[in-house]
Amino acid sequence: MKLSGILLVLLLMSYGNAFATTDAAVKEKSKKLSNGQMHYVKQLLENSSAAKKVKNSDDMSVKSLYRASKDLYQKAVSDLENGDRESAGEALFYSTETMFRAVRLVNNQNNPHLKARQDFERRLKSINALLKALERISKEKGVIGKSHAIRNQAEKDIEYAQLLMKDNQPFSARKTLDKTYVKIKTAISELRSGDTLVRSLNFASKKEEYLYELDRNDTHKMLVTLLLEEKMKNPSTLKRVQRFLDKAAELRKKAEELASEGDYAAAVETCEESTKQLVRAIRSSGFFIPG
Repeated sequence: MKLSGILLVLLLMSYGNAFATTDAAVKEKSKKLSNGQMHYVKQLLENSSAAKKVKNSDDMSVKSLYRASKDLYQKAVSDLENGDRESAGEALFYSTETMFRAVRLVNNQNNPHLKARQDFERRLKSINALLKALERISKEKGVIGKSHAIRNQAEKDIEYAQLLMKDNQPFSARKTLDKTYVKIKTAISELRSGDTLVRSLNFASKKEEYLYELDRNDTHKMLVTLLLEEKMKNPSTLKRVQRFLDKAAELRKKAEELASEGDYAAAVETCEESTKQLVRAIRSSGFFIPG
């Protein structure tokens, strides 16, 4: 058994909260390894209700965690057959922990209010970052007044969205933030006068660039909803736009698959192509946007 499972878990640990354990705790559990424990973990991975939830998930992070937990279990089996009980126990321990993380992720996704609240917080952070960028670019262009006007409106929108959250209306709150987010992004694009912002950024890695492109793709999907919602009630408009949207969705899915395989360079290019399809959908309906 290769160590790919271990390496994958270490990478995944950097994505979320690290396992709350110590090396000493793992080694202590390893000493107590038994056939019963091996059977328990096998049942957990293959036949439990938790396994059913994880297997039915379409989320790539869940799939990656599940694949890692199975790799670790197979490593435990191999180590045990070779007489290395300590290494087998350690692999089994992390197999279980990884599976539990996959289950927690599925449960969070199945709780729409919790997910909406988490999405709200992420969007709010993005808006604050964009407002800082808008202010900086406005200074560069000598139009700081426009930045202040947009910021003032954004602050009112944020305050209203936070009130909606307190009133237990996370979906309405997120929709309010989404509109604010798009307004700020559009303002930045206009100030750039057609410059492509992504080209001026220096990404630390292709993965970082992929995450940027993913966010840009999400923004254009929101623009489709905000700009075309009424127009798409017309059957002929819907038919014309839908072919662009279907192609965009197909490319987005392919980009996510490439990213899950670690091919971030190809994922970036594919995600850009998906966004171009969304731009075409918007432009075909009479709205000109940069891109």
